[in-house]
Amino acid sequence: MPIIKHIMATPYNIPLKGTLKWGKGHELPRLQHVLIKVELSNGIIGIAEATPRPTIYGETQASVHHIIEHHLAPMHIGQEINDFETVAQLSSKSELIKGNNTAKGALDMAMHHAISQTKGITLKHYLGASQEKIRPSYIVSTGETDAVVTDVDTAYQAGVRVFKVKIGKDITQETETIQQLIAHFPSAEFYVDANQCLTVENGADVLNDLQALGVIHCEEALSVFQIQQRYDLRQQTKMPIIADDSAFTFNDLQREIAFDTFDILNIKTPRTGFSVSKEMLRLSQSNKKGVMIGSQASSLLGCLYAAMFAGIQGIDYATECSFFLKTDVDLTDAPKIVDGWLNLDDVEKAINQLVSALLSR
Repeated sequence: MPIIKHIMATPYNIPLKGTLKWGKGHELPRLQHVLIKVELSNGIIGIAEATPRPTIYGETQASVHHIIEHHLAPMHIGQEINDFETVAQLSSKSELIKGNNTAKGALDMAMHHAISQTKGITLKHYLGASQEKIRPSYIVSTGETDAVVTDVDTAYQAGVRVFKVKIGKDITQETETIQQLIAHFPSAEFYVDANQCLTVENGADVLNDLQALGVIHCEEALSVFQIQQRYDLRQQTKMPIIADDSAFTFNDLQREIAFDTFDILNIKTPRTGFSVSKEMLRLSQSNKKGVMIGSQASSLLGCLYAAMFAGIQGIDYATECSFFLKTDVDLTDAPKIVDGWLNLDDVEKAINQLVSALLSR
């Protein structure tokens, strides 16, 4: 078995074409990420992207760098890994370190990437992603109607046909904006992310009104702490509810399934890696819950990994893997989205090209 020889964490920044805004005041003006590299004793290097979000996980670029270099790396260096199971077993030891979701998620994916190369197989084959293509979705910032329509039009022209619209700052204005979006783009599908901003008093009415307009899902309508109220909301509306913030971890997911608070799970590989994401997928499927894959406002590398994981059978909802379109960088090597679909062979090719470029720097 190859042994983990070295683990490196390198902070890097990526400009965005515009600030992403959501909830009642959250903003993301640029991506401040950390590139994780895992070098094995056979010379193979696996890489992944850590996407710290201070307002979501409490992680920062500096904290991810520190926790990798001073805590997680010493736990992993010198350990043997050989297949998906041994990586998953090693990653489980990271739970001795509490929190630090995206640091642990990226380290896990980098190890899996290294092993797929060691075995000489594609990441697609390694993950068991047997679907030929997947539908990407695009995250739309809350804001003035004209700006939102322009943002959607840009992504639509790039081939996207499914859109997640952030709401929660001004529901009345945001509802009017969504109505215009549906009228402007009749062949597109729209769902919303309320980021826990609705209330027990208005939740059902807002969701029922949005569904009447044609909105297909809502993510996290109420506070994650309102477990009974979130269950009750599902009984008061036919709008399918997506679990995201309420299911950060496998243990969170077990609780949410026990209380039957959601219809669709949004698995975000940046925070649960490939190892725990597969466990969450199996648990959701065995409980007849739908599954979508998110990428946590990732750059191209993270989006490609999310897209590849979404190719696993049973993941039927659109994947949030087109955030790279918001980055203000050269996207020449990015796979093309054709009439709402991404071909996974094109994703694999793009991963190889991007990894080669990153390792040559």
